[in-house]
Amino acid sequence: MAPVTQIMYFKTSSSYLQDPSRLIAELTTTSSADTIEGLSKAYLGFETEDPSNAFWVFEWASLNVYRTYRQTDTFKATQAVARQVFASTPTSVFVNFSDTSRIFSAPVTEFVTFTLKEGVSMDKLQPLVTQLEVKLPGTPKFYGSSWAPVVDKPNVVHGVLGWESVQAHWDAVSSGPLKEIIDEVKKVADLWLVHAILTQSHA
Repeated sequence: MAPVTQIMYFKTSSSYLQDPSRLIAELTTTSSADTIEGLSKAYLGFETEDPSNAFWVFEWASLNVYRTYRQTDTFKATQAVARQVFASTPTSVFVNFSDTSRIFSAPVTEFVTFTLKEGVSMDKLQPLVTQLEVKLPGTPKFYGSSWAPVVDKPNVVHGVLGWESVQAHWDAVSSGPLKEIIDEVKKVADLWLVHAILTQSHA
């Protein structure tokens, strides 16, 4: 089974916003990554556009490993603590990214999805994603990107990109070849995009 990245995105409770480190400490104590088989890395952080939204990113050895973990007492204990954090039902997606090592540890991580418009096939979108992958390296203040379809959602491509700052991203795509590719993407897919500042949890 291929390694898989789990991205959780949710509105946070006021108690979490007031003291995120305390609840994170509780979570990591309840469920230290050292004791979770198949979990290699965990990153936590807040959206820059709306800091009441949080991201949790987990790197799993495979989807089956995650499903096995969900059956454990450790998972149930973690859920009890996690419920104090969620002010909305978390959106959780799984993506088989190739290499995220520099992306989630970059100063800013961009999360983007391309969802195919009604009646459009993936062969219209995939070449544009490939063009982005080719053109992005060499962009100033860029830390790398990875793109893949969302597991169980073949009409959605998810990208994660590392940047020096949010401004560095906007500077890169405001004109030139990257803007031209993204303008083409918008013709065939709906775009969702936010940034987050992540820190690696104990793993």
